[in-house]
Amino acid sequence: MFKVIQRACFRYAVASSKAEAEITSVPGHKPPSFEDTVQGKYAGVLFSTASQREALHLVLQDMKYFKELAEKSPVFAGFLLNSAYKRNQQRNVLQTLTKEGFHEVTINLLNTMIDSQRISYLTKTAEKYIEYYRIFNKEENITIISAETLSEEQRSQVVGALKESNPNVQFSVQYKVDPSILGGLQMYSGNKFLDCSLLSRVNRLRSELLKLSI
Repeated sequence: MFKVIQRACFRYAVASSKAEAEITSVPGHKPPSFEDTVQGKYAGVLFSTASQREALHLVLQDMKYFKELAEKSPVFAGFLLNSAYKRNQQRNVLQTLTKEGFHEVTINLLNTMIDSQRISYLTKTAEKYIEYYRIFNKEENITIISAETLSEEQRSQVVGALKESNPNVQFSVQYKVDPSILGGLQMYSGNKFLDCSLLSRVNRLRSELLKLSI
């Protein structure tokens, strides 16, 4: 039953695109969009500079590292937000991180953010840069919501159904649990929402019954 539900659910229009590749540079060296925020401006300059240096993918790895480190380490996340640290202290901490070989473009970004007292925006800048890269790379971010935790077999079926419908797309899938949907699946992809939950079917049935009772 699960396989039938998810196959029907994933027959929707996702823009076709190429599989994931290591992008080093883009024509014009411009990010795919402009966001007038602190992180948007930093990420835009970072993207343009990395493209000019043919280092988009290398800088991507650095940005993923900082994003994951901030997510997994409350201490590091707190360090970025703590304005009490002096600039030399911030530099010392970043220089002693266990990851080896930050790209020169990344190091320049860190120094610029420290000098401008904007290091607190590092995580958001990393997230925005990753978003820019994925737009060029045609990677589709999918969030799957189920009433119960999906087994590994069910997750494989989900990915299989997505790839069957869109064989040239690289999917990045995140799973969440929401018991209130009762059963079935819900799926978010960017600004798209697909509801194949039992709750939605119950609500539609209630709506039809209300119409009959009027």
